[in-house]
Amino acid sequence: MSTSIKRSRLLITIFVSLLLVGGTLLAIQIAKGYRPSISKMSLNSTGLLSTTSYPKNAQVFVNDRLTTVTDDTLYLSPADYKIKIIKTGFYPWTKTVPIKPELVSTTDARLFPAIPSSTPLTFYQVNQPIVSPDGNRLVYVLTNSPFVQDNGVYVLSLANNLILGNQIIQIADMSVYDYTKAELLWSPDGTQILAVFHDGKKIVASHLLSTRNMNQAKNLVDTTIRLSLLLSQWQEQLGSINKNNLVRLPELMVKIATQSAVNVYFSPDREKLFYTTKENLDLPDNLIGKTIPSINPAIQSRKLTAGKTYVYDLKEDSNYQVSEANYNPQTQQPLITDGTPPTPTPTNGSKTKPAPESELNRIIRQIRLERGQTDPHSTQNLSWYSTSRHLVVGNSDGVSIVEYDGNNLTLIISTQINNGFAAASIDGNRLLILSNLNQKPEANNLISLDLK
Repeated sequence: MSTSIKRSRLLITIFVSLLLVGGTLLAIQIAKGYRPSISKMSLNSTGLLSTTSYPKNAQVFVNDRLTTVTDDTLYLSPADYKIKIIKTGFYPWTKTVPIKPELVSTTDARLFPAIPSSTPLTFYQVNQPIVSPDGNRLVYVLTNSPFVQDNGVYVLSLANNLILGNQIIQIADMSVYDYTKAELLWSPDGTQILAVFHDGKKIVASHLLSTRNMNQAKNLVDTTIRLSLLLSQWQEQLGSINKNNLVRLPELMVKIATQSAVNVYFSPDREKLFYTTKENLDLPDNLIGKTIPSINPAIQSRKLTAGKTYVYDLKEDSNYQVSEANYNPQTQQPLITDGTPPTPTPTNGSKTKPAPESELNRIIRQIRLERGQTDPHSTQNLSWYSTSRHLVVGNSDGVSIVEYDGNNLTLIISTQINNGFAAASIDGNRLLILSNLNQKPEANNLISLDLK
């Protein structure tokens, strides 16, 4: 074989090798988001925008230009973009999203129907709807039924069951006890309901109801004599449950959650918690967020103001204001504790020791504290939506859903809501409200709104 042929083959091999290496390097850069510019003869860095939504196939507008539909991924030059996601029959979703080189930004939009269909779950009069500690069930008292035996205490499952439908069981009737005059409280494990009857001066009676079956009045045992011990045991159980969640928080947030805030609730995935501060506080700079390539771009609130409600994100150490609360910081107590029963706070603003609290008031206050009703006269109800990325905001005029960072406040329904009550089903497809739709003003019933 001649020398020239060998040299030609060597050059071809080198060329092919260089071509493969160059192509591989180019593919790596393109995978990182770089795009070739013919005019500049260079590779320009880009970022990725991942657009997802529920329901799917919604239109995606980038800076007011229709660009694609969800679910899709777009390569965009680094900049801030106004993203709007629209689907017919649903409220639009908007957010300003920063695109950074070689990073992926996401728009996980939950779209809510503009006109949700409604289905009544009860038909007469519902009192005291209270959600269980795990958010899976709801207890309420039904009255005004033309069938006397149907009046009583019911437990409703918040899980959708395609076979059984809405699972509602009656656990007590009104033949002996008038449960509209009782304070009701879920046990920490959700297996029992404590009913405490009082006349404003003393406790008249109290007993436990099983949440799994009908409780016959003749078999109920009075628990008044051991009521304080029972509540203390439940308080310790709640404290034990809370400790497992609190141990993941920074030390300052533990202190805020247990001492300086009210209405403190972890999200279903335990990655976030909302709370209402009782005093002005400052959070340190977000150090974790500086080490994460891409975090939520929403404006944070690191200076806390008494009476306002915030959401803290454990993963990102970020903190966002979502609403203002209607409460008196001098009289309310934190909901998450270390298991120690709370003590009353002076209501006159002084530092003197408060007057002794009566046993009745202490028990009633503790019941309302543990069930999340720190103010029985409040018309606002704030709770987590099943996604752990939204909050349900109920008040006397309607119900809205807002993202945990305070963005995309969406009005679900505008109507009179009794005590601002609203509770989402476990899968998020339903929202239960307590309202008097098309009925007399005093007839409040549970209405299911379809959010699919």
